[in-house]
Amino acid sequence: MEFRVDPDTWFVFSILFISGLGLFIVGFIAIPFILRKKQMKRLQFKFDRKTNRYEELEKKISNRGKTQLEINNQRLKSDLKVSLREILRSNRQELETLTFFSDFEKIYPNFTNSLQEKIPNITANEIKLCALLRMNLSAKEVGIILNITPESVNKARYRLRKKIGLTAKDDLDLFILNA
Repeated sequence: MEFRVDPDTWFVFSILFISGLGLFIVGFIAIPFILRKKQMKRLQFKFDRKTNRYEELEKKISNRGKTQLEINNQRLKSDLKVSLREILRSNRQELETLTFFSDFEKIYPNFTNSLQEKIPNITANEIKLCALLRMNLSAKEVGIILNITPESVNKARYRLRKKIGLTAKDDLDLFILNA
């Protein structure tokens, strides 16, 4: 029994076998590649969603922190105004004045540093005067707090304007508010 294969059949069989093998290899490589690509898209989507959630939470937390700081700042400002009224009414000024200036430093923490940067040779009394001017107090109220006359307050304002180098047209209060 002799087994003979026709060359045409052999050729067709070879082509089919090689095509099947090629499809198997392509399927073995292409399908995992496509699945990995879809999985990467899903992971990227999840990562982006988590990142967005994280950013939203950070914004909420920072907004809460800002609002809490604003509330605390308003409370301190009102407490500062109350302590300022008490200083103006009472005679025990020295201790209350010290607490006033410590509260003022809590509300405006960079005020003294920025004044010292803009005016390097500023004295401690001039800083106190600027702090009181920052609170929009009149010369009479500043005089009561610093235990000097209103004329002395005006002279101190004039000397401060001169030290800063402001002209007659420039506003000292505006300069202090921007400090």
